Amino acid sequence: MGNVTIYDVAELAEVGIGTVSRVLNNSARVSKETRNKVLEVIKKLNYQPNAMARGLALQKTASIGILISNFTSHFFMEVLKGVQQGLKKYNMDLVLYTVSAGDFYDITRKENYIDRILSERRVDGVLAITMQMTEEEINKFKSVKVPLVLVNDLQESNSSVFVDDIEGAKEAVNYLISLSHERIAFINGCMDCRQGKQRLRGFKEALKEANIEIDDNLIKIGDFNEESGYNLMKEILEETKENLPTAIFTASDIQAIGALKAIKEAGYSVPDDFSLIGYDNIELSKHLDLTTIAQPMSEMGELGVEMLMKSINSQQNEIIKRELVPNLVVRDSCSRI
Repeated sequence: MGNVTIYDVAELAEVGIGTVSRVLNNSARVSKETRNKVLEVIKKLNYQPNAMARGLALQKTASIGILISNFTSHFFMEVLKGVQQGLKKYNMDLVLYTVSAGDFYDITRKENYIDRILSERRVDGVLAITMQMTEEEINKFKSVKVPLVLVNDLQESNSSVFVDDIEGAKEAVNYLISLSHERIAFINGCMDCRQGKQRLRGFKEALKEANIEIDDNLIKIGDFNEESGYNLMKEILEETKENLPTAIFTASDIQAIGALKAIKEAGYSVPDDFSLIGYDNIELSKHLDLTTIAQPMSEMGELGVEMLMKSINSQQNEIIKRELVPNLVVRDSCSRI
């Protein structure tokens, strides 16, 4: 027999080509009996599937892709819960593409991930979660008509779900000011990302609006991880030991956990010596009684799915932007002075 196609497999197995595709993609939406029947025909015909050919033939794969970086994993787990919840009513499969931390800031290597996604044609659309997509990268998706939605990111030329991080940071600082704190330290994440820039801006705006002088010695820039929170808190304690801050605001709950460890190691406590407030409201923050700014992480994931499915089903290029507002969650890590 000549070149065997997906149509040959479908005909001999007496099923549709969509069923063959789902078997090839290990979809759960195929009965065991049908799966075995299709696999027997594939073996009999010695069919060698080609991912791109399958995609082109079927037009739809019944799958969406998630392009995600692998740092601040607690945050991403919460967003992915929302993605899974959103997918329930659409009966779609999920393909996860994880960009390693080392590749995230390397433009060439990040583009390799994107090129692979678009060449394989395994998905009908893509959610890019906190990927800081450039216009050039977005245009690659548009050129091959693969719908793309940005989650926890914002680009004017593309549909996006994002959080008002300026207001979130201002709410954190204003809460500390309401407790009579004026000497407030800020442990931020990276300044290469939108979140770091916006939270720093919100921090400074809140102080200015309260007529509190900004002390650059109390602003530390690092990464959104526990180690960074720990190391930067140690720096603050060492550099300001003659005039310590009374409150600490961290740009993520994970950083707050690291800061809390450094505070305890130095013989201090929260909230007696320092008020501490985080950002995200991950599950761990509840167990630590951490006051925090709650991001609607799960809602971001669900909204991203809704927007992506609308684009996939309508094949329209309408650009939709949804801004979500974070809110303060008060627990026991802050006190009045």
